Amino acid sequence: MELYKLMHDPEAVARLKALAEERAKSLDWKPFTRFHQCLANLPNREARSCCFDEATVRIGEKLETDDPDRNLIQQAAQAIMPWKKGPYSLFGIDIDAEWRSDFKWDRLAPRLPDQAGKAVLDVGCNNGYYLFRLLPQKPHYLLGIDPVPRLWHQFHLLQHYAKIPNLEFAMWGWQELDLWPELFDTIFCMGIIYHHPDPIGILRALYAALKPGGLLVLETIVIPGETPTCLFPPDRYARMRNVWFVPTTTATCHFLERTRFQNIRVVATNRHEPSEQRSTAWNPGPSYADFLDPNNPELTIEGHPAPRRAILLATKKG
Repeated sequence: MELYKLMHDPEAVARLKALAEERAKSLDWKPFTRFHQCLANLPNREARSCCFDEATVRIGEKLETDDPDRNLIQQAAQAIMPWKKGPYSLFGIDIDAEWRSDFKWDRLAPRLPDQAGKAVLDVGCNNGYYLFRLLPQKPHYLLGIDPVPRLWHQFHLLQHYAKIPNLEFAMWGWQELDLWPELFDTIFCMGIIYHHPDPIGILRALYAALKPGGLLVLETIVIPGETPTCLFPPDRYARMRNVWFVPTTTATCHFLERTRFQNIRVVATNRHEPSEQRSTAWNPGPSYADFLDPNNPELTIEGHPAPRRAILLATKKG
């Protein structure tokens, strides 16, 4: 793995390799047997064209519907449903994921500094959509981490054909950030901190992994209001069990200030809309519209303020 070459501490490299081997064992768990079988049977077809600078990440030229390779690729993609982030087109197979991740990218991209030559980490990267979208900027190295085996399989289905040499994925979490002190120029943390009971601990870990002068891209759900307060749901929030804190944008800025970030700026805010997160054939079942009060879209189904989304940029002291 290219990451090991960038690390400075041999002991940290050894710890990370041991963890990677341990996490790889989960790929052999019975629920993922079909994933493995489908990926093992993928045709070795060359993707002669890729496009990463449009809303849909496109890998490979369109194949005819009766092409046996197309059928095998589609079977593999369907075996690792649901697809949460996208959209993708793989040899003309349109993977319409639950999230229109391009909406968030379009809000961020005009305010994102050039990433040419940068080492970039995406914490909680899902299947790597934002890493693929960064490729036209020619970063030096891209690493996505997410400890979910299904996401490992989705990324590797795409990368099997994209074959981007400086793009990697590993089943690690934010807890491994202490192994990478001052290693990354830019860290993305998109839709993560509210899922954990210690958002301050995560922000401190992100700060430590950034190089001096490095950039944090933080995206989170927020509630309306100007005061530095947080909603602490007693049970679920928009039917999610794992939402701990939902801050106002002001409180989010204070989180960053208290963890030593500088030059904090809110670059985008928007109401979370069902058009951005919805049920599709690639993610069947309930989605965001089902999590709102049917009589008042300003409230979640539990009666909490409905989420807005905010993107913030902040830098580590140089």
